[in-house]
Order: sequence, then C-alpha cells, then structure tokens
Amino acid sequence: MKRGIILTMLSILMLACQSASVDKKDNEIKLKETVILNDVPKSTLTFFEISDSRCPEGVQCFWAGNATVDLFLEGVTTEGKTSKHINMCVGDCRTLYKSSPYRLADTLDQEFAGQQYRFILEAVNPAPKVDSAAKKEAYSILLKIERK
Repeated sequence: MKRGIILTMLSILMLACQSASVDKKDNEIKLKETVILNDVPKSTLTFFEISDSRCPEGVQCFWAGNATVDLFLEGVTTEGKTSKHINMCVGDCRTLYKSSPYRLADTLDQEFAGQQYRFILEAVNPAPKVDSAAKKEAYSILLKIERK
C-alpha cells in the first residue's frame, strides 16, 4: 500500500516538473546564436540568417516589406544526427512563394527530433531606419518557443 502511494506521489511530482516551454531566460536570440531546445534527445536551434526588406521607420512606402529568418535545427535521435532549416516571416509575407501552397508565417508548428514545438516569431530587431543600414551582426529576434 505504501509503495503504491509513494509511486503515485513520485509520478505526480515528475509531471509537475515538466515544462511546456524551452528553458531560456528571455526570447531574444542574436544572429548566429544557438539555444538548447531539448536536453534528451539533444536538440538546438540557431538563428542562422536574415533577409530584411521592411519599410524604414518614418518613411511612407508603397509596400510594407518583411523580414524573413532562417532557423537551423540540429539534433540527435535514435537514428543518428538530424538537421533541418525552417523559415519564418514578419511583416507583409503574403507575396512570398505566391504560386506555392507553402507560406511563410510568424507562427510555425514543427516536429523535430521526436518533439513537437511551436515557434512564434514576435519581432525582428532592430527596425530599419532611413539614415542607417543595420549590420547583420546587430540583428536579433524575439522568438517564443513552446514544447507541445
């Protein structure tokens, strides 16, 4: 009887300790920075590349533009090492891949290395300015990552 109660309590404690979010202090990831998505199985995400055509602040543009980011997922599964590029977009993303059913978006559900994730691209910083072009090294993204 005591053994059953102890096992039940341990099971409840283990379930309570599981988190639906990835262990990061904040959502900001700098260009070329790698964050750990999962320890077991091990998987990481790297903010790999950026393309920014957004309209600069204070300018009236014909098109709002967009910023697309390339995220590189890398992990280890029972089958061995695996990797995948995923692309996300903020701004006016409707015209990208117009002839394809594949559309870039700011929210993406993705299965990788045996885990389900939801990636939410909240912002791309810095915002473009008229008088200066941001160096690629200065870019960061606000990316919310949830384990499902």
